[in-house]
Amino acid sequence: MEQERKQDIFDKGNLMRLSGLLKDAWRQAPDTEPDFLEVYSAAAQEEKEKEISRAVEKGKAGLGEYPQSLFAVRKRKEWKKRMEQLLGQFLREDALLNTKDAMDGEELGEFRDGIKEFLREVRKFDRKLALEDMGQALRNYVVYAVFRVLNGRKPQCRPAAFGYSMLYPYTDNYIDSPERTRQEKEHYNRLIADWLKGKAVKPLSGHERKTVELLWQVETDYGRPHEVYKGLLLMLEAQENSLRQEQEWKREEGTGQEEEILGVSVYKGGVSVMIDRYFVDLPWTERDLYFYYGFGFLLQLCDDLQDIAQDKEEGNPTVFSLCRSKEEAVGKVNKLLHFTEKLFAFCDTGKPAFQAFLQRNCFLLILVSAVGSGEWMTDEWLDRMERRLPVRPGYLRDFGTGFLGGKSRGKTDAQTGGMTGGKKEEPKKRETQDEKRKKKEHRKMMRMLDVMIAD
Repeated sequence: MEQERKQDIFDKGNLMRLSGLLKDAWRQAPDTEPDFLEVYSAAAQEEKEKEISRAVEKGKAGLGEYPQSLFAVRKRKEWKKRMEQLLGQFLREDALLNTKDAMDGEELGEFRDGIKEFLREVRKFDRKLALEDMGQALRNYVVYAVFRVLNGRKPQCRPAAFGYSMLYPYTDNYIDSPERTRQEKEHYNRLIADWLKGKAVKPLSGHERKTVELLWQVETDYGRPHEVYKGLLLMLEAQENSLRQEQEWKREEGTGQEEEILGVSVYKGGVSVMIDRYFVDLPWTERDLYFYYGFGFLLQLCDDLQDIAQDKEEGNPTVFSLCRSKEEAVGKVNKLLHFTEKLFAFCDTGKPAFQAFLQRNCFLLILVSAVGSGEWMTDEWLDRMERRLPVRPGYLRDFGTGFLGGKSRGKTDAQTGGMTGGKKEEPKKRETQDEKRKKKEHRKMMRMLDVMIAD
C-alpha cells in the first residue's frame, strides 16, 4: 500500500474497494474493552478539573470586562489584547486536550491565526450567520487545518476550504426552513449538482446565489476542469443515498438493511473527509487513502454515537441507533475504540507528536460522546471507563459534550435538500422575554467576536 497515487483519487471503484476494506476492519475489531487507553487517577482528574475551571472563570471574567460603549475604541483594543493573552495562556496550559504536547508556540500561533482568518471570512460572507452555525462551519475547517498540520503545512484558510466548510451550516439553514417548499428544495439540490457538473445555473433567490458563491470558492483555487468536482459530486451522491436509506428503512420497518447502513456510513463519512484532505494539496499514497477515508468513517460514527437518542426517536438507522440493548451499544463503542487504534497505524507523517495527540483526542471524543449518550450504555461500563477520562463524567456532563466534538457535519446537507420536504410550519408565537434576552446576548457575543478577530 505504499505506492504514491497522483490520479483518480475520487475513482468510485477504488472508493468502493476502500469501503470494503474498512467494513472488514470494522467487523474484525473486537467488542471487548480495550487495554490501551490511558488511565487517570482520581487526584489527577480533580487537578485537571481545577485547571479547566480556573481557565474558564478567567475567560468569563475577561468577557465580562468588554467595553460596551460605541466610543470606547481604545478600551476595546486593550480588552482585545488581554483576551488574546488569556487565549494564548489557555492554549499553552490546556489541561484537557494537551495541545502543548503537539504544537510549539509558533505552531499554536499559526493555528490560532488560521481560525481568526476563517472567522473573518465568515463574517464578511454573512453577517447574519448565527454563532451555532459558525461553530458547525468552524469544526469542519478545523478538520482541514488539522490535516495540514499533520502533513507539515501551515493551517492557512484557503478559499476552497472556506467554501466547503461553510456549505454545511449554510445549506442546513435552507433545508431545515419550514418556509421552503418541496419544489424549492428540489431546485436547490439540482442547482448544486448542475454547478458541480459545469452547467449554467440560474439561482432563484439570494440564498441560492450565496450558495453558488460558496461553490465558486472551490473554483477560485482549482479552476476547471478539475477532479475535485468529481469528489464533490460523490459527496452529493453519498448524502442522497443516506436519505434514501432512511426513507426505505422507515417504509420497510427496519428489516434486513444493517449491512447497507454500514456501507453508507463508511462512504458518506469517508468521501466527506477525503475532500478536506484533498485541499491540503499533497500527493497521496495507498496508506493515505485508507487512513483519511477511514478517518471520515470514524467521525461519522462519533456523530451517530452522540445522536443515539435523537436517531431512535426519529427512526433514523445508524450503527448505534440500531442497537437492541445497552450491552450491544457498549460493544459497538468498544469496537470503535479498537478500530481507531488500528486505523492510526496507517497514518504516516513526519509529525509523530501531533499524530499521537490526534489519536489520543479521537479516543477522548469517542468516550465523551459515549458519556453524552450514557442512558444507552450500561452503568458498569461507564463506571469502568471513568478512569479513562482526564476528568470525571459528571464534570463533563456539567459542561455538555458540545465543547469537544459536536457535529462536524449535519445530518442533512445541501445534498439532501431536494428530497426532505421540510418541516411542518408552526404558527408564529410572540417573542418571550427569554428569547429577547438570548438575542441581545447573541448580538453582544458577535460584537466581541468582531473585536477579537479584527486585523
